[in-house]
Amino acid sequence: MHSSFNYNRPIVAYLRVSTETQDVESQWMSIVEWSKLNNVFIDEKLVEEEAVSGAEDERQVFQELWRRVRERRVGTIVVAELSRLSRRMRTLVNFLYDCVENNVHVVSVREGWLSEALRNELMRPIIVAMLSTLYELERKIISERTKAGLQRVRQSGKHIGRPPKLTPEQVLEAIKLYTSGTPASQVARKLKIHKTTLYRYLNKYLKT
Repeated sequence: MHSSFNYNRPIVAYLRVSTETQDVESQWMSIVEWSKLNNVFIDEKLVEEEAVSGAEDERQVFQELWRRVRERRVGTIVVAELSRLSRRMRTLVNFLYDCVENNVHVVSVREGWLSEALRNELMRPIIVAMLSTLYELERKIISERTKAGLQRVRQSGKHIGRPPKLTPEQVLEAIKLYTSGTPASQVARKLKIHKTTLYRYLNKYLKT
């Protein structure tokens, strides 16, 4: 068995699918292959299936896993890739901080180098601090792009061609919702437009 794992607490596999086209089985097979290569037994398999990408507070399985981290009821978390835990850097950093503080190992099958660093007691705080720095950078970039996008909307002139599907006020609302972390599917549903149409507006006004 791998000596760096805490076998006094359960080793849990977490799998998440956020769209209908993503296959949970492919994630599971990669974790199974990894567990065999490393002679590690997976005690529990947690699966979060979503029809669309949900807000972090709506992901009940993930929130339960997070509670177990804080309560030290899990020793190792295995995922196919870190994005399965969260695509939001802030959420991921906060989650990893709690894992570090509670001596919970995080293993990403597809990001082996990162998994090795996170298993090293000396490297773990450094890696999480680096991710935190990246989050701050990401937040500033998003803020700047949002401001620029809002300015483009306000300065936009006459529309040539077919009438726009969104008014300038609705575009402003879409940008604010999307950049604050609301999933595109929820934004599109709120504005009663197709998600493709929403992305067209976002690409136009949030382009770098």
